[in-house]
Amino acid sequence: MERPPIDLSSDEFRRLGHQIIDLLADQLAGVRDAPVRRVLPDEVRDRLLNTRLNDAPASPGALIEQVKNDILPYPLGNQSPRFFGWVNSPPAPFGVLAELLAAAHDAPAVNSDIAAYFVEMAVIRWMRTLFRFPATTGGLLTSGGSVANLIGLAAMRHMMSQGNMRRLGMTAEPARMVIYTSMQGHSCIQKAAELLGFGDEHLRRIPVDSQYRMDVAALRQAVERDRANGLRPVAVVASAGTVNSGAIDPLDAIADVCADEALWLHVDGAYGGFGILSPEAAPHYKGIERVDSLAIDPHKWLYAPIEAGCVLVRDGDLLRSAFGVAPSYLQHDSPYPWLSEFGIQQTRGFKALKVWMTLQQVGLQGYRDLISADIAHAKALQAKIQARPDFALIAAGPLSITCFRYQLPGMTDEAALDALNKALLKRMNASGKAFMTSTELKGRFVLRACIVNFRTTDADLDALLDAAAEAGKEVKS
Repeated sequence: MERPPIDLSSDEFRRLGHQIIDLLADQLAGVRDAPVRRVLPDEVRDRLLNTRLNDAPASPGALIEQVKNDILPYPLGNQSPRFFGWVNSPPAPFGVLAELLAAAHDAPAVNSDIAAYFVEMAVIRWMRTLFRFPATTGGLLTSGGSVANLIGLAAMRHMMSQGNMRRLGMTAEPARMVIYTSMQGHSCIQKAAELLGFGDEHLRRIPVDSQYRMDVAALRQAVERDRANGLRPVAVVASAGTVNSGAIDPLDAIADVCADEALWLHVDGAYGGFGILSPEAAPHYKGIERVDSLAIDPHKWLYAPIEAGCVLVRDGDLLRSAFGVAPSYLQHDSPYPWLSEFGIQQTRGFKALKVWMTLQQVGLQGYRDLISADIAHAKALQAKIQARPDFALIAAGPLSITCFRYQLPGMTDEAALDALNKALLKRMNASGKAFMTSTELKGRFVLRACIVNFRTTDADLDALLDAAAEAGKEVKS
């Protein structure tokens, strides 16, 4: 019987697999000496965009060659030790291999009759232990922090509507519900508020203090003001590490407000949650064990390959009540519920394997050391910035984000400094010598360096500042 083109013999699979592993190993071996990011040439962009889908099957070897030439040379850059942009860690190499195993296993990770289910349950148990959540906690691995935050807030909405939301929707609520977050809260909180029917007008952005943390007194005032106006405050979304500056909101004090006002406390820890593993940073997380729900991202500071987010909800029965649907074709005799009853997806990839394998390979002490090293590198970068006259430190939170600006002697015009730093950033990033992103703090354009990279060394910090200074001089010349 002739083999269909979609199938591969074991010998073909082995040969092609070895070819792919060799490609990836070569890429990893050269990552320190390669440009952080290469500009995607127009001809490659056009070739990818206009790839034809032919009737005849293509050669697997030719396709791998195209990936080698047109895709692998143009990554985001987060593999590089001189990538300081956004919150994109390099994937742990063992996690990459785990992802390959998960893809081949192809378990939908929803049914409790298969091993993948129990791997995910083990990961959820590890997560709840790390954050001192009770045994009643329910949880789920997600695509990332955006969906994890969405699920946590959906559980809140279900509880605050006394279960009526699923049947009657928002229109049955006697008063408009209001959610509170800080002015530094992530944009996915706005998306969640809109998708869940609260509306952006009922998402309050609370002012922050000098360290960009939520102002607790302002929070109390906002809640009181909304109650007086006939609205219904229902939840606070605090940050355990904002993406702008790495600020951690005063979680314990916010938990006190929520307890006094009968509000749900959700924490967005997608970037910074795992900073709790650092002995130096751990005191900033006081109160996180009191929250009702938490979003975290193993694909950030646990270095798992994306996608690997996670949501924890203190009341696991409530989470299941918010999402559970049991059609006849999903009935089974197992004492364990389907994972689809805890979130928005039915078929889900086996995300847990890469987290399960990498966590065990590295170990908790290994992660304590890695995360502490990233934070120490950030402190070192801040010291280097303060020691140089051509840079000004703008924000230095307790985690691994540093915000600063390039400056010239006597240059005080804020608009001119903004323009200079924008041009500098574009020029430096295009050079491939280092990569950073930017943000805005107190109306000022600032350079933003985020370190979530187990390859970064002190020498890479010097390379970053030297590349930025060089670009700044070129822009002004």
